[in-house]
Amino acid sequence: MTTTLTMYLLVLMLLASMFVLIPVLRFREQYRTQQSEQRRQQNIDLFQQHCRELEANLDDQLIEQEEFEKLKVELERNFLNDMESEVESKNKSVSSHTRLVPLLLMVFIPLGSFVFYRSIGSGPELVLPELIEQLGNSETAEEQLAGLSEIAGILDQRFQRRDDDIQTGYTLGTLFISLEEYANAVRVFSQLAESMQEDQDKATVLGQLAQAQYLLAGSTLTPTVQATMDAALLLNSNEQAIMSILAVEALLSQDYRGAANYWRRQISQLPPGSAQVAELSERVATIDALLAEAEGEAGAEGAASAGSGAAVTVRVDIDDSIRDQLEPGMRVFVFARSESIQFPLAAREFNLDELPVTVTLDDSMAMIPQFTLSSAETVYVGATIALNSTADSGGFRVQSESFDLAEQQEAVNLLVKDRIP
Repeated sequence: MTTTLTMYLLVLMLLASMFVLIPVLRFREQYRTQQSEQRRQQNIDLFQQHCRELEANLDDQLIEQEEFEKLKVELERNFLNDMESEVESKNKSVSSHTRLVPLLLMVFIPLGSFVFYRSIGSGPELVLPELIEQLGNSETAEEQLAGLSEIAGILDQRFQRRDDDIQTGYTLGTLFISLEEYANAVRVFSQLAESMQEDQDKATVLGQLAQAQYLLAGSTLTPTVQATMDAALLLNSNEQAIMSILAVEALLSQDYRGAANYWRRQISQLPPGSAQVAELSERVATIDALLAEAEGEAGAEGAASAGSGAAVTVRVDIDDSIRDQLEPGMRVFVFARSESIQFPLAAREFNLDELPVTVTLDDSMAMIPQFTLSSAETVYVGATIALNSTADSGGFRVQSESFDLAEQQEAVNLLVKDRIP
């Protein structure tokens, strides 16, 4: 593919050179012809002038007839010699450097342009398809690593020329993470995030930035990492990379239920039936089985409130008036919020076919570790049914009145029936 593209480029550059050189050659030929014609006419005029002078001298009897004839023959001979020299000079000029220079330009202009493009322009990117093909045929880990490093170098050059290219920047950043070049990944994702709008795409980039910062810090949740995580969660409360970091932190602190909840939130953002969903679902199932066995409860649904900290139980069902408006694949997002904080203090995701459901929301289900149910005195609970948990329209919702968390002993009943405008 690269060879074919190179040939096409060379042909196009040659054609472009022809458009310039052909008019130049034609102009120069016309110019030389015009100059030659002018010199020829000057010689004729000069010859005629000398002839008239000789005739005038003869008429004035300044020279004899015999001398007149002799001088005229010599003048004619000189005139013929001058005309022959002019023709020879013209032929020699046309056949030598005059023709050679344009031909050399036709060769060196395309080749020079091609070399310049390959060294300074986007030419190096032409080898990407070939490198990717070679990577697929690699037999050893060393060959794959070398191929990935070469691809990363080419993508980095492209990104430096166009730092607003989101696709190139994201691919390059994730490639640097896979190569364990975390400092370069932080550089790329930071540079990319600066020019992005506050939307879901930026949340994804911030998630990858937080992951790179986390790995660069030796898998430590530093203040810098936490600040990046908070910024990403404000844009997407279930951002994938952030959920992965929080799940790891929960496992390290032996909060297995919290890790399972973070994995569930990851699942809610992934395409149903994907390999990643299957892997995460298996982890969640393993955690649930271990917790049920340890606590002696077959239905581990209500056991989430067994730990310390604040908790509230919510019972969610669907009003009959909207059942025929629900679509397959919709998710149920149950949450508890405080009026002073713009994101949920605790949340849990369910499949639509699991309703009616009773869930106990507690501190292990916090979106951000610093903002849990225990950090608020007054909260309200709600439920949303939509294609995904971050949808702002196209679904249904219900929301309770605010209540004192410490005084709420009974379950809060929620009946979903209002459409999200």
